[in-house]
Formats: sequence, C-alpha cells, structure tokens
Amino acid sequence: YVLVDIPAAQVEAVENDRVVLRHTAIVGKIDRQTPIVNSKINEIIVNPYWNAPVSIVRKDIIPLMRKDPDYLKNSHIRLFAPDGSEVDPMNVDWSTDDAAKYRFRQDPGSENAMASVKINFPSPDGVYMHDTPQQSLFGKMLRFDSSGCVRVQNVRDLVTWILRDTPGWDRQHFEAAIRTGENTPIQVTNPVPVHFLYLSAWSTGPGVVQFRDDVYALDGNNELQITSAL
Repeated sequence: YVLVDIPAAQVEAVENDRVVLRHTAIVGKIDRQTPIVNSKINEIIVNPYWNAPVSIVRKDIIPLMRKDPDYLKNSHIRLFAPDGSEVDPMNVDWSTDDAAKYRFRQDPGSENAMASVKINFPSPDGVYMHDTPQQSLFGKMLRFDSSGCVRVQNVRDLVTWILRDTPGWDRQHFEAAIRTGENTPIQVTNPVPVHFLYLSAWSTGPGVVQFRDDVYALDGNNELQITSAL
C-alpha cells in the first residue's frame, strides 16, 4: 500500500510490511488542508491535463487574470463553457467571479501544474497525487504549500512501483510515454491501497519516537483513529 503522512509531508510505499520507497512530499496549506483518505490507486495519467478546481479559480486564477490578462495564455490554460465550446479569455469579465462557471484546463507540458504524471484514486474530496514543475519546494523544511493534493518528489519511482503488475508498463515504457508529450491514461491492473493519515507521532523502533508539528490542530480528533483499514 501507499501511505501519506500529512504532518510529516512524506509518502511511503509499503510491501510485505517493509517500506520499500520513501518520498518527500508537499501537502495542503493550513487553509487548504489535505484530507484523510482511504482508497485504491486505480489509474496513472501520463502527461495529464490539469482541470483547475473552482476553489483555485476563485482564489488564485481570477485575481491573477486581473493583474495580468496574458496569464492564461502564458500558462497554456484554456477556457471551456459548460457546453464544451472554447471561450476566448478576452470575452470574459474578470472584474467579477462569473469566470468560475467555466472549466479551466491546462494542456500537458512543462508548465502543467502536475508536470509529467498524475496518480488517481476515488476520493470524495477530489484529491490526487502528482508530479510538479516546482521541484525547489521539496527542499523546504515546512512543506505545506498545496491546495490539498499531494506532490511527490521522485514520483516516477513511485509510479513504476505502482505499475509493477500492469503489463506493458515497465520503467522504460513509462519514460517513453512521458517523452511523447501525449496525454496517456493507464489503468492499474491491481489497484493499490492508498491511505492519507494524520500521524504527528510514531515509533520507528525500540526507544525511538518521531514527532511532527500538529499543523492542522487535529490531534485528538476521533476521526483520525487508525482503523482496521491498515
């Protein structure tokens, strides 16, 4: 299974009760928290499109368009009406929040918010894991910078592990698909359990305890009790 420890901003791949991969991660801001999740990874998308959530459209994109009318063009983000037709940003009134009714879709490429790959799983909050073009953020001590989704350092190693039982998708073919620049969804043959947990203290061996700051002030919340899901 894959374990995301939110306070530690860390991702682990666990196999036969052993941690086989450990990744530095970036998780949600205090005001855009990463939720608790218990699901199964069922899809990998190579060179994904990014569809901006309405919350990001309202809080980030609309204010950016007011400052820089070329922001969408420079970021390779296109607008689509509810009927699927493309909308010219120049025909939108950015002084209001009316633009939130449109779908904001960013094309695959180096500017894409998810960079090379997206890790999908059913989630009521619509969160997922992904690559990022902002690799420098992984070097920060406090990595609470996302809008709720989880960015994973060296994510291609994790994806290779997730796809290990999916025929035709070894590391070589996966990397080749990235180089094409084409949007490529891959169904995971054996969906991998994924758990987003809020663990601010845990043992790593006899007499050794790890502590992390209670960044979301959730310690003691009954919803966070570890269940038999693990």
